[in-house]
Order: sequence, then C-alpha cells, then structure tokens
Amino acid sequence: MSIDEAKVRAFLHAQPQWLYDHAAEFNLRPIESKILSFQQGKMQVMQRRTEKMASQLAQMLGNADANHTLMTKFMAFDQRLLSVNTLAQWQRAIRDGLKNEFALTYYALKIVIAVPKNVRVPATLLAEDRIKAIAEKLTAPVCGTLPVAALLELLPEQPRLESFLQLPLLWKDQVLAILIIGHEDEAHFTPDMATEWVTAMAENMAIVLARLLKLVR
Repeated sequence: MSIDEAKVRAFLHAQPQWLYDHAAEFNLRPIESKILSFQQGKMQVMQRRTEKMASQLAQMLGNADANHTLMTKFMAFDQRLLSVNTLAQWQRAIRDGLKNEFALTYYALKIVIAVPKNVRVPATLLAEDRIKAIAEKLTAPVCGTLPVAALLELLPEQPRLESFLQLPLLWKDQVLAILIIGHEDEAHFTPDMATEWVTAMAENMAIVLARLLKLVR
C-alpha cells in the first residue's frame, strides 16, 4: 500500500505524541524539548539544592575535623606548661610544644620584665633593653608583617623566612615576655589570620611565667 509522504507528515504534525509513543518500535530517540515541564524543573532545583547542601556539609565536617585537630594541639601544648616548675622547664616546654605540636622551629623567646633577684633565669631568656622597649609597644598578636630588625636578629640562623608571628605574653596588661616565630611560607602567618587561639596560648604561657617569677601571690 502506497502512502503519500505529505499525508504522513500531516498526520505527525496533527498527532505529535504518536511518534513519542511508538519511538521504541522504530528504534527512534525523539529530540528532547529544551522546555522543561514544571515537574522536571522542580526536580532540577531540588537536585541543585541537594548538591549544594552536600557540599556545605562536607565543608562543615572538614572544618570540624580541622578545629578538632587544632584544639588537640593546643591542649597538648598547655599540658606541657602545666608540668613545669622552673624557668628552664618553661623554656623547654615552649620549645618542644612549638616543634612537636605545630612544626615550628624558627622562634625567639625573651623575658622583658625585670626578674626578681631570687629567681634563676637561663641567660638565653634575658632580653636586651632595646628588645624590652619594642616589646612594651606590643599589646596583641601581630601576624604577617616583618618584625623590626632587632626582633628579626633574635631568630636563629634560618632559611629565608617569609611570614612572622609577634606574640606578647601579657599578664594583667603587662608584657612579661615576647615570642617571635618565623616561617618559610609567606601564607602561614597572614595579617587577616584569626588570633583567638594564639592569644589564649599566650595567656597560658604568661600565667605560668608569672607564677615562676613569683608575681602571683
């Protein structure tokens, strides 16, 4: 039976759904419309929201793991401080804590307050007058910026250090000591870095130092 092509085309134009319904019989894959149905649109919106929520959850879990790791390091550092009874032990506890908990090896630690005569202090902890004058101006942690030359000279022989943390150890609004840390990575200590944790660490170091210097009564 001969079928006129024009009639077939006319039929398909009049009944476009017929081709979709019988596509499998002729091994055809109808061209998908670019216009989505309302239901399809809702499904895509829900899928995008689900993917976004999954991404946010993964980030939150990652941040939680990072915060837990960081908290564990600070707790280990503080535990070292709790066991000290002399300034030499205090000095070693800070050295070992920086190295083992935070992988920081380039640092300088100096006491800038007048030390009572009846307290034994390792000579390496005593600061010169010019260092004391600089330390008195520090009232909070300073990250990223290059320390003044006098502070930079305190650091031991080192590779090219690119970022720094200047940390005053404050007790009752008085600077007892100063801790300068350098790092090869310029992004390790940045000016916009959050300093809540290092401030708490400095307070704990200062409290122990005040006790060892017999300032606590």
